[in-house]
Amino acid sequence: MSTPLFQRRRGRLQFVSIALVASPFALFGALAHADCTTTGQTTVCDTAAPNPATSTVGTGNVAAEDNRTVTVQNGSTLAVGDTSAIAVRDNANITVQTGGTVSANAVSNSGFYGTGGNAIDFRNNSTLTVQQGAQVLANGTQLSGEAVNPEGTGNTIVNDGLIKSAHGAAIWFQNTSGGNTVINNATGTIQTDVANGNVMGASGNGSVDFTNRGKVIGNLIFAGGNDALHFYTGSSVSGSISGGGGANVITLNGTDSATLGTITNFQTLQKQDSGTWTLSKTLASMGVTNAEVQQGTLILQGNNGTYTGTMQVDAGGTLQGDALSVTKAVTNNGLVRFQQDADGSYAGQIVGAGALEKTGTGTLTLGAGNTYSGGTTITQGTLAIGADSALGGATGALTFNGGTLQLTGNVDVAATRAIDITNANGTIDTQGFTSTVSQGISGVGALTKAGGGTLVLAGDNTYQGGTTVAAGTLQLGNGGTSGSILGNVVDNGTLTFNRSDVFTFGGTVSGTGGITQAGTGTTVLTANNAIQGDTLVASGALAIGDATHTSAALGVSATNAPQSLRPMAGSSGSNVQIAANATLGGYGTVNGAVTNNGTVAVADALAAFANSGSGSLTINGSLNNAGTVQVGGAGVGNKLVVNGNYVGNGGVLAINTKLGTDNSPTDKLVISGGTASGNTAVRVTNAGGAGARTTGDGIEVVSAINGATTQANAFALANRVVAGPYEYTLQRGGSASADSWYLRTLQTVTEGTGGAGTGTTQPALRQEVSLYTAIPSLTLLYGRALLDTLHERVGEESNQATAPAGTSPVLRTGWARVIAQKGSRMSDGNGIYGNQGPAFSYDFGGVQFGADVYQRQREDGSHDHAGGYFATGRIAADVTHADGADAGRDTVNANTVGLYWTHFGPSGWYLDGVVQGTRYDADASPHGVNGLKTHALGYAASLEAGYPIALSQQWRVEPQAQLVYQRAAFADANDGAADVRFNSVNSMLGRLGVRVSKRWGESPERQHTAWLRANVWHEFRGETGTQMSSPDGGFVPFTSQLPSTTLELTGGLTAQVAKNGVFYASLGYQVSADRRLHGVNGKAGVRWGW
Repeated sequence: MSTPLFQRRRGRLQFVSIALVASPFALFGALAHADCTTTGQTTVCDTAAPNPATSTVGTGNVAAEDNRTVTVQNGSTLAVGDTSAIAVRDNANITVQTGGTVSANAVSNSGFYGTGGNAIDFRNNSTLTVQQGAQVLANGTQLSGEAVNPEGTGNTIVNDGLIKSAHGAAIWFQNTSGGNTVINNATGTIQTDVANGNVMGASGNGSVDFTNRGKVIGNLIFAGGNDALHFYTGSSVSGSISGGGGANVITLNGTDSATLGTITNFQTLQKQDSGTWTLSKTLASMGVTNAEVQQGTLILQGNNGTYTGTMQVDAGGTLQGDALSVTKAVTNNGLVRFQQDADGSYAGQIVGAGALEKTGTGTLTLGAGNTYSGGTTITQGTLAIGADSALGGATGALTFNGGTLQLTGNVDVAATRAIDITNANGTIDTQGFTSTVSQGISGVGALTKAGGGTLVLAGDNTYQGGTTVAAGTLQLGNGGTSGSILGNVVDNGTLTFNRSDVFTFGGTVSGTGGITQAGTGTTVLTANNAIQGDTLVASGALAIGDATHTSAALGVSATNAPQSLRPMAGSSGSNVQIAANATLGGYGTVNGAVTNNGTVAVADALAAFANSGSGSLTINGSLNNAGTVQVGGAGVGNKLVVNGNYVGNGGVLAINTKLGTDNSPTDKLVISGGTASGNTAVRVTNAGGAGARTTGDGIEVVSAINGATTQANAFALANRVVAGPYEYTLQRGGSASADSWYLRTLQTVTEGTGGAGTGTTQPALRQEVSLYTAIPSLTLLYGRALLDTLHERVGEESNQATAPAGTSPVLRTGWARVIAQKGSRMSDGNGIYGNQGPAFSYDFGGVQFGADVYQRQREDGSHDHAGGYFATGRIAADVTHADGADAGRDTVNANTVGLYWTHFGPSGWYLDGVVQGTRYDADASPHGVNGLKTHALGYAASLEAGYPIALSQQWRVEPQAQLVYQRAAFADANDGAADVRFNSVNSMLGRLGVRVSKRWGESPERQHTAWLRANVWHEFRGETGTQMSSPDGGFVPFTSQLPSTTLELTGGLTAQVAKNGVFYASLGYQVSADRRLHGVNGKAGVRWGW
């Protein structure tokens, strides 16, 4: 028990309690507050004397102390001795205003709650506010005498001043359950003067919600409750921090930057507000199992590889670290930033709707399997991936903001991933691999391709900063119709175009690298490209300039090179290699040597420029041609200029020429200052020329200028060049230049070429003149073969089956035969240049079917036969030109119908008349040029008579005479080089012959006849005419004439093999009187009656 002692000091009543035995009120001050004024439940301590006040405010744990309001005003001091300065109970509101001080100097007093002489005591649901500049001090030596001691729960301490304890904790929570709140604002300090002491403690498992915006001097160690610690940037804790037991939460707040020191035993970490907090320790060492970045930035340090808890980044939050510090599992709905200053690999997984950013100068390698969908930004250093999924979900964007994306395999970036380059630019490093970006890349920045592999840009890219190929290959397109970039390219590797359409690239390509055309389409370069490396045209076509960009160039020249490179302009450093089936072309200039195994196409000779008009292509270097130089385009007038040597390696020079007289329009190869060597086949296509005689040098197609020379065998025609009736030849040298090459239609006559005298000149007539001129002669030979003679057509007349006298004239006899002839007609040496026409060797084959439709035998022994026939056959000839060359082959297919009437007199004499009509279809097949097809309708008539004279019963001699007339009219034709007209064919052929025969037989029904006949044939007309168009006075006429007189010797046999069946055959030989026509023929037939 205690005995109160009352005494009066300075007009105020004070209560001093002297401890007797163990009284809790021992040494307490008087219950009356002489220096503080109390009205009801409100106490105000002011600066009025006495100041400081030394009496305790309140009586502690009694109901009377509930709902108390205590205010220590500015400048007022409440300083007590070995007791509590303020001791109230529940729902109290205590304010220590600016400049106010509350202190206790406890030594041994247990206070009103028996918990020590604390400067301020209260129990539940109370609020203590310590304003800026105010102090609450525990100055005594009592270890349990804290500055503030909440005895219960639900209390809030707001400190903007100083709460300090000299020998113990500044704040002690007496409760074993429930919770209390401490808010230490920016100007607030909570301090213990105990070395390594704890500024705050607790007696049990009650929870504390501690907010620190100011200073904590000492350790901050919580007890066993579920505590919450809120740290703001700008705050500090000088000692260690521990959450103690329970499930504790630390929240990092504020708008500035701060670093969190040593901290343990906090299971949940939350980052709030817009500021940045750096954790100096790992999450595992802090005891964290759940981390969440709600706002601002949380920077991790150390190795969090062993962390197995959760990490969540909310929208508006940023988690920053490196490959070691970022946890292995992140749910990212905000931003994960890898600040990677040294190389490192992150093998974790990042999921969620958030984004990822790479900063720092080092290389970060991300593993596969990330699904975050907010996109990836590379701001610094290198981000290395081995799979696209390392960049998160396939719809997440990829932004280059100054960094490098390194591809460690054949990685194709997902086509659904938007890609952007900022003005800080970006780099893609393919190393030794091939990777494809199918979508277009946008943005204002520039792209650099690094590494030795291939980057395929298959989309249409719109980034505006230009492109650099630092190493390896940058390929535009992947074989389709997309794949493009804007702006210029600095190419120090290889720039490859791989598209299937016509693609125009307007940027300038420069640098030490090369260009490859790989696609099946056409790439058109329209700028002045001072590229120093080699160019390979592997497929498709590469065009240097179009019709509106004729100044376009490829390679270094004295005009487009930087000053430092001009000494190497036009050297071998800018060579172009053209592969088989590939094409180099255009209207511009190639600076460097060109090796062509494919095609060089000048101007509109390139298919993509078919409608662009004629032009020129210049090569400032040598041209080695093992392919085709296609100078000829849609029209005529293209020019290829080679300012260097031209070497033909079995290649082709293809040109268009309007074949006519000298100086006709033509495409041209111009060789300036160099030498043409090797061998090149010149293929000439006629550009609408009608053909004409050349009278001077001819048409210049290879021009040697500025001292250029050409070897004698450098060029030769690859094809026959014909127009009108003329053959153009390619010849070196003329009056203007000894080394230029010309097309001419003049030839010098030599022995065996026909025409004028040896050594003179004459037009070079093309072989088709001979070929076409021979056709009408063949129709005459065909008609003669079918008309033939009576005995060869139907056999021996004495074996003819006839209707008996007095019977009806009905069909009783049919016949059929085959005919074969082979012969040759030699020229007179002049060939087509003369009147006899060309030489030819011919063969004829045909079948003929006939029947008597009328027969009558008269009483006097005479009889008549009338019938008709159908025949089909072919005559073909190999024609020889005037110079002895094979001109080609003429083939005439024909179908014939005919009628005949034969009258046999009583003594055996006969008169045989035949008329026939024929449809001729002629096909002339020359060598190396288009042929000609035409047709004709012809008719013929024959009248033959014979008078047999019996020499004995078996032998007879029969003089014969025959007259044959033929006429045919051919349709005009065109063979692509000339119009061809045929004059009407007229022939009047006479024959005189004598036939000797012997007849024998086994019986009257088995009679046989063998015979031998000699004929003299004479052609009274027989000259045929053919005309070919030419500007030289219209159509030029040519003739062919069969020999006028021909001798023939024929032998035959007629055998009656059955009562009504006869077999007959013959074999003959003929030769003309001038011995220029030779021929043999064989015929066999059957006749049957019923």
